[in-house]
Formats: sequence, C-alpha cells, structure tokens
Amino acid sequence: MLIVEDDDDARDLLGEMIDAMGHRAVQAATAEEALEHVERGGLDLALIDLGLRGVDGCEVARRIRATVAGAGIRLIALTGYSDDDARNSAAAAGFDDFVVKPAYPTTIERVVNAPLLEPPA
Repeated sequence: MLIVEDDDDARDLLGEMIDAMGHRAVQAATAEEALEHVERGGLDLALIDLGLRGVDGCEVARRIRATVAGAGIRLIALTGYSDDDARNSAAAAGFDDFVVKPAYPTTIERVVNAPLLEPPA
C-alpha cells in the first residue's frame, strides 16, 4: 500500500492508521517518489492527496495508470473538496474511490479493506 501526501503530519498519521489496521504502507511526499514506489511493484492500493504541491494528485493517478505496474493498483483520492467537480476530476484521472478529509479511521478502514473489483471481461 502507498500513501502519497505532502503534509508530513497527515502522511504520518495515515501511516499509523494503516499500521494499526495490520497493513504495511510505504510513504511518498511527491509525485516522483510515488512513481518510484509504483515502479518497484508489489502495491495493491494507493491513497493519494489531490492537493499535492507541484504535480497534483490527479496527475499522479494518470501517471500511475500509464505504467504497467500501476494498472492493477486501486487508487483512492484524498481531498478536502467534496464538490462534484473534484469527484468528476478524480474519476476521470482513474481513481477508484474518493475520501473527503478529514479522513476518519473508520472511513480509511472501509476503503482499505474494500474488496477488489475484477476488471470487466
């Protein structure tokens, strides 16, 4: 699992929540770090902040989806915006789910433990 968040405190808190749920997460503060983790392989899920400085989360999702390793990763958007524009932009970028901040532990647990969807045949 990958956490992409440029705010150190938010990233650390998400990491602690994920660890407490019995999962292991690697962390990235930038798009470049996130893509390095994706290229290494072995990831099944990524929680990505949409409001990253520099390259935003939607662009990170598009770049992940463009890689061979990123095709099967479930992408979850994290954002402080809950409007339809944000949701539509996230869906168009390739996100599978959308979580509005503050992300409560029960919400994170729901998206992390959601069953993986099989791609259409």
